[in-house]
Amino acid sequence: MRWITQDLPGEVARELFAARDAGAGEQQQTVILARALGHAYFREWGRRAHGLHIAFSDVEFADISIG
Repeated sequence: MRWITQDLPGEVARELFAARDAGAGEQQQTVILARALGHAYFREWGRRAHGLHIAFSDVEFADISIG
C-alpha cells in the first residue's frame, strides 16, 4: 500500500471539473488524475522516470481537497 500526499496545480482541478461538466465518467476522470499524479509524484515534474506509465487502480481510499 502506498500513501501519497501530493499538491497538484490548479490546472488539474480545472481539467477535472471541465471533464465532469462535459459528462466524463469516473474512469475518464481517473485517467486525468493518474496522469497528473504520475507527472508530479513519480516523475517529479519531468526530472526522472521518463516514459513511466501510471495506472491509478485498486484505490482503497482517496481524500482530495481543493484549497
